[in-house]
Amino acid sequence: MQIRSRLTYQFTYLVSAILFVSYFIIYIFTQENYKDKFYSRLRQKANTTAQLLVNVNQVDSKLMGIIGQTNRDLLYRESILVYDLCNERIYASNDSINLHIDVDLIKQVRQKQEIRFQREDIEVLGTVFATPQGRLVVFAGAVDQYSAENAKDLKNILIALFLLFILIVVLSGWFFAGQAVNPISEVIQQVDKLSPKRLEERLKSPDFEDEIGKMVSTVNRLLERIENAFKLQKTFIANVSHELKNPLTKISSQLEVSLLKERETGDYKKTISSVLEDTQDLAAITESLLELNKLSLSDSQAGFNEWRIDEILWEARSLTQKLNSAYKVSIDTSHMPEDEEMLLVKGDDKLILTALKNLMENACKFSPSKSAQVSFKNSGNSIQIFVKNEGKGIPANDLPYIFQPFFRGENTASSKGYGIGLSLVERIIQLHNGQISVVSVPDSFTEFTVSFAVASRN
Repeated sequence: MQIRSRLTYQFTYLVSAILFVSYFIIYIFTQENYKDKFYSRLRQKANTTAQLLVNVNQVDSKLMGIIGQTNRDLLYRESILVYDLCNERIYASNDSINLHIDVDLIKQVRQKQEIRFQREDIEVLGTVFATPQGRLVVFAGAVDQYSAENAKDLKNILIALFLLFILIVVLSGWFFAGQAVNPISEVIQQVDKLSPKRLEERLKSPDFEDEIGKMVSTVNRLLERIENAFKLQKTFIANVSHELKNPLTKISSQLEVSLLKERETGDYKKTISSVLEDTQDLAAITESLLELNKLSLSDSQAGFNEWRIDEILWEARSLTQKLNSAYKVSIDTSHMPEDEEMLLVKGDDKLILTALKNLMENACKFSPSKSAQVSFKNSGNSIQIFVKNEGKGIPANDLPYIFQPFFRGENTASSKGYGIGLSLVERIIQLHNGQISVVSVPDSFTEFTVSFAVASRN
């Protein structure tokens, strides 16, 4: 069911329930009001009849009957009965109507002062009329014809109004629901026009403050992330193609040259050695890609444990210096906190070790002195690690792209590498809910800052 139809039905159900309850209450109270007015007329007739019988000496029962017949306010099937102190009937306005009055009923009226009851379709009021000689009991009864007719007319009017208002509610609900969902329909039409070739487009909304506007803003942010992902994918594919093409072309060229003519054993050995080196490069690139893809697919933190960051730093330093005897990594411990718990981070120690080792290796590789300075400090809720080297630095134009896979800046052309290391570093740190940033001054220094949350403060 569409939202517009659902809103219309819900609005109709709500208003219908309110109208039904309101009209039902009006009908019940009106019925009671009609009945009270009818019994008030019966009470007035009873009192008038009793007063005439008691106060006017010349009026007897026969004359009272004549007066009652000439009364213009005569009710349908009206009957008035008067009983004296001995519970004997002294007056009856209509002998053809039997109200079935007995002594017990008369005594009940004397006790309660006034009662109401019904005999078939006749409403009867029993009341007491006080006289100097004692209390008379008067019963006045009649058919409440007018109240029934008025109630029937009221019921018909209320039913007609109910149906009319429901029709108005349905039409107005359909209209206003359409007005409410029109922005959603417009958003749907805009989304339908989107395609991978038009990801730069963004959705528009007349009001970005309401819920639909906030939804459009959320979708636009999603589109921005998707666009960035597509751009990264294109860049990744282009760089992968380039990185894989170079060693494959070299391998193919060397083998083709070797097959052109017979050569000496030494030449074949040189060719095989060169091909082997290129094959190892391909294997290294493939392994890096698999590792990067594994990190991209896994966001699980279930197996994380607590580790001391200083121990991981010392191990990373040792592994880095084993890669090249010229590499030198110094670690500044002057800001080490006295509380060892402030050094604990939660994560995978192997992944953190890989990230820190790559940062140290890059710092040494691109430093003229082949050295890197590492320091760390605790800032309460987090541990910050600084990896710094002196050298050419990173050009400002290259800084936004250094974490993209296979990206290599202008100053790295002379160094061997595949442009995957920093991508791995960034992904590992993101997996640990950490942050990484870089500051570089050309011909001066480059410093990477890594921040992890302290495990004891999580």
